Amino acid sequence: MKKKLAGVSICILLIVSIHSFTGSVSVAQNLFNPSKISPELEIGDINGGIGGIKADIKNAGDEDAMNVEWSISVKGGTLGRINVYSQGTINTLAAGGTETVSSDSVLGLGDVTIKVIVNGLEKTVNGYVFLFYVVIFPSLTLELETIASGFNSPVVLTHAGDGTNRLFVADQIGIIYVIENDNLLADPFLDLSNKIVPLESIYDERGLLGMAFHPDYGNNGRFFVYCSAEKSGEGIDHESILSEFQLSTENPNRIDSTSETIILRVNQPESNHNGGQIEFGPDGYLYVGLGDGGGAGDRHNTIGNGQNTSTLLGSILRIDVDDEKPYAIPPDNPFVETSGLDEIYAHGFRNPWKFSFESETGRLIVADVGQDEWEELDFVEKGGNYGWRIMEANHPYDPELADLLGIDIETLEKPFHEYNHDVGRSITGGYMYHGSQSPKLTGTYVFGDWSTSFVRPNGKLFYLEEKEPGIWERYEFSLSEPFEHFVLSFGEDENGEIYCLSKTTLGPTGDTGDVRKMIVS
Repeated sequence: MKKKLAGVSICILLIVSIHSFTGSVSVAQNLFNPSKISPELEIGDINGGIGGIKADIKNAGDEDAMNVEWSISVKGGTLGRINVYSQGTINTLAAGGTETVSSDSVLGLGDVTIKVIVNGLEKTVNGYVFLFYVVIFPSLTLELETIASGFNSPVVLTHAGDGTNRLFVADQIGIIYVIENDNLLADPFLDLSNKIVPLESIYDERGLLGMAFHPDYGNNGRFFVYCSAEKSGEGIDHESILSEFQLSTENPNRIDSTSETIILRVNQPESNHNGGQIEFGPDGYLYVGLGDGGGAGDRHNTIGNGQNTSTLLGSILRIDVDDEKPYAIPPDNPFVETSGLDEIYAHGFRNPWKFSFESETGRLIVADVGQDEWEELDFVEKGGNYGWRIMEANHPYDPELADLLGIDIETLEKPFHEYNHDVGRSITGGYMYHGSQSPKLTGTYVFGDWSTSFVRPNGKLFYLEEKEPGIWERYEFSLSEPFEHFVLSFGEDENGEIYCLSKTTLGPTGDTGDVRKMIVS
């Protein structure tokens, strides 16, 4: 969960159009000075252009607003580290009136975050600075509707695909819960807390990390989980176990905990980079995401695990859990009858933290957590090599390894989107939105970042929009209220609506975890 910044190339560019943004206001209560909150004030358009930022402040009330304090901050950039902070006071803002305030001049290059605060109202937009010119990116305002709370560390949310519209939430500490008709049921769907490895309360990447319902679950009751168990051998930290369970014959909201069949065991040399996502693809096969084994820099043996197809680590696996026990190999897997393990579908990953299949196209979208500088999103194809540890996203990390293995770097698969650690530190994969409740999101990819800090919860929520074929632009959501959480995961219900799973404490401890529905009006 780390990264930094690469080099910058400066080109001469003439920008002749000014982009503006009009959107809803994010209202954040100033807990340190509640008396400064004014529900009658609004932050209107935030505009860029030559020189700096301009923001409209509106008084929607019936009375004049006195001593309106405002500030504009600009942070980010890759040239000279843009950090502009401007503030002032409007002595009198007439009822129904609008005042435009301006920041100091901005000079630099690169992506920036622009925050406008007016008497406790807060609005954040993203933009780009080229020398003296500021372009404001469009943004959508997101409401996070809390559906359930009191979890320790919710890391998976999914549905059974059986028409019941129930949600199932896996807590990292080993317990799976049911949300039925927006009610969190007291009795767990499955309790594996006595089967997983003891977790470190300060920070741990192990635990119950994946679950998936069989595509025909409504008829066969087959249920699959991926979790971290105690090691049974030497020289490893723990084992990752993929297991199958069966629905209880007595209770539709309970899995028979005695019905476990272990399908696959994977030795894990370190405690981190476990991956853990499991999902049935549109082809009916079960896909499993595995990290590179942990540590830093994939320093496992000479070539690491990401480029080593004789290990399952650092790969997306694809197996058939229907034809044989414990599983069969799909005959068109890329390493069948050639060098490499037959289970591997694609390789060259550091830590694929969440993936999903787009419902409209069937494309497999994987978020791969980077090392020191870059996060990436990949469209994953069968047999693809996604570069780690030769590459970190689009940037060389250990190019000498390519020479050692005889790999042409140009043949490695490239991410369709990347960002550096000025934006976030650990990508969390999400979903392409095809629901009905937030039509403005249709066709966008919704995802996030765990946090910009390893200590303070400051997760980020983004969406990607394909502006032209193959050209994706990233935008950060404007939020309808403050959101200071670690972003753990995302989930999707039967109707294609997306949920954010988050918490305010760093490690698997406490009860600050919650599930929030993501709604854009």
